[in-house]
Amino acid sequence: MTHAQKIFSAVNEFQRQGKSSFTREDIRDSLGINSEEWAASYSPVFQGMRVDQPGGAPAVGEQFRNVFKRIKRGVYILTEHGRALIEETFDQTQL
Repeated sequence: MTHAQKIFSAVNEFQRQGKSSFTREDIRDSLGINSEEWAASYSPVFQGMRVDQPGGAPAVGEQFRNVFKRIKRGVYILTEHGRALIEETFDQTQL
């Protein structure tokens, strides 16, 4: 599983729990990743997944681009594309 897939899977779990917004720390904690590994490997991927990424982020797979949007400092939500991808990717019958 790629870093983008792991991040997206964690966000799916938040959605299943009824949590509409999330932080990077929420994702990091959910995945059990220490802050050093997050900063070195996952944070740049997360940046590339944002619709409002400031530039310079690494390219992620087409399907995972533009799935998150920052709504305030450190807090993110799924975009329309992100919500649609959640529905396409995960079995939502258990919600």
